Amino acid sequence: MRQILGSLACGAVLLTGVTACSDKPAEKPQTNNAGNTDKTNGGTETPADLLKLGLEQGQAGDFDAAKATFEKLLDAEADNKFAWFNLGYIAQSRNQADEAISNYDKALAADANYKPALYNKAIALEGKAPTTAMDIYRKIVSIDNKSSTAYLRLGMLLSQSGEDAAARDAFKTAIRLDKGLSSAVPAKYRTPPTTRSSTPAGR
Repeated sequence: MRQILGSLACGAVLLTGVTACSDKPAEKPQTNNAGNTDKTNGGTETPADLLKLGLEQGQAGDFDAAKATFEKLLDAEADNKFAWFNLGYIAQSRNQADEAISNYDKALAADANYKPALYNKAIALEGKAPTTAMDIYRKIVSIDNKSSTAYLRLGMLLSQSGEDAAARDAFKTAIRLDKGLSSAVPAKYRTPPTTRSSTPAGR
């Protein structure tokens, strides 16, 4: 399950401070060391304070505390997509795919085009519902046609389903957008398809 932790280049893994896909939360959750973060007197935190605290707890590896903080944030703001997303990320990092998907769905109910939740949900669905995962990746690239990793993962699923031509197109786009992804593309898709000779081999 290493693909869930640390490699979601388009997934805006907020708990590790990565904001991808040009989605910039107004709360700037990736900010660190902003002074008065140790509010333990209770009841006075704003939603932005709680989000920041939860992110810092998650970045420190204390997922239990982060989960409790995000749940407290949801008590104040039931449709906070960042809290739902991070609860989904925590569940996904613990291999709790169904809970993760449910949390991502709640983030998407607040913002249907929230790319980090779409991306991570697609990853969670790759094994159990690959067709649905492909549909989500297609939605991501329709929202942001520079989502190189979404093209890459879409290509992988297309390849597994035997759709070689479509897979080749997806991989070609992924590499065009980010040449660093070329090593992740299966070797047979890294070169143009060979033209079959009309002369039988060995004759």
